[in-house]
Amino acid sequence: MSARPRLCMVIPSLSPGGTERQVLYLAEGLSPDFEIDVVCTREAGAWAKLVHPYAEVFGFGISSGWDPRLLGRLTKHFHERRTDVVQTYLSGFDFAANVAARRASVPAVVSSRRERATWKKRRHLWLQRRANRRVDAIVANSRAVAEYAAQQEGEPLDAYTVIYNGVAIPPGTAGDPRLALTLPRSAPVVGMVANFSPDKDHTLFVAMAAIVHARRPDAHFVLVGDGPLREATQRAVISGGLGDAFRFTGARPDATPLYPAFDVVVLTSKTEGLPNVILEAMAAGRPVVAAAVGGVPEIIEHGVTGRLVSTRNAGDFAREVLDLLEGREDAEHMGRRAAEHARTRFSVENMVRQHRDLYLQLIERARAGGKR
Repeated sequence: MSARPRLCMVIPSLSPGGTERQVLYLAEGLSPDFEIDVVCTREAGAWAKLVHPYAEVFGFGISSGWDPRLLGRLTKHFHERRTDVVQTYLSGFDFAANVAARRASVPAVVSSRRERATWKKRRHLWLQRRANRRVDAIVANSRAVAEYAAQQEGEPLDAYTVIYNGVAIPPGTAGDPRLALTLPRSAPVVGMVANFSPDKDHTLFVAMAAIVHARRPDAHFVLVGDGPLREATQRAVISGGLGDAFRFTGARPDATPLYPAFDVVVLTSKTEGLPNVILEAMAAGRPVVAAAVGGVPEIIEHGVTGRLVSTRNAGDFAREVLDLLEGREDAEHMGRRAAEHARTRFSVENMVRQHRDLYLQLIERARAGGKR
């Protein structure tokens, strides 16, 4: 082992995304203690340039985790780079990476769970269980994700280590984000940052917005993101007579500058792991109204650092949003408590430290000849 152990993070791509941002945070935070490689099994991605000061990035150009070339490429890389720790992200690639790590005699192999993977079919779970035999630790980003994975994969819950995502404290915003979004400065604004996919349930957001707008005709709504359901959502907004009240920004690699424009941030998801957008909104001091799904209740204490909604009823979401819009002083207090909670419990420094401690513990155990 070199003076600094070598960590290799394996991920499909460094294209903009929530998990990819956590990889960037880890690369920067761990770079004083580790030599770091990031292997992108597909293409390097737009964020590769952001990680270059802290890590070497390798793009394999292999489009599928089922491609038989992947195992050989990873084995060769781990062996030639004398890798000490491998951690995989976005689990379709676990099996090849874990087998390759063992063939290359990597001392510590770590897997990740970052969502409640309802999409996994029998063949995925069969392969995942085989992959699990070759790891030293499995990191989940929330208790809810760990519990779901344990049940789904047939592993004991104590096989999973929970390390929450980290959120960076946003710098002061330059300029007026409402001006950039052509929003009135004094109007109440409700925003949601989410890809337009079925799980995010934009239909519920639009139904909620209609109720809020009937009570507060001055209210405006901003949807940040892109995806297959964007056009259908836009049609629903127009057919509901809400076209003038909505703004669609498209995808943003970093939504942080937009949060100060919102009086309330909403998330209507049907399922979640640990949503970064809630952490980002809280860090920006925004009160949040969110569906109580997945790891969301691990972030928000209802009535203290945000509001949780346990139903799929648009009226229940609207009631919480209107309460915050009409009680501005209470909403501001909630936003301040949310920001303090994000800074203390969900800091990037905490996330980095817990990964560092885990890696060093696993390396030491392997050197001492301990069992996996």
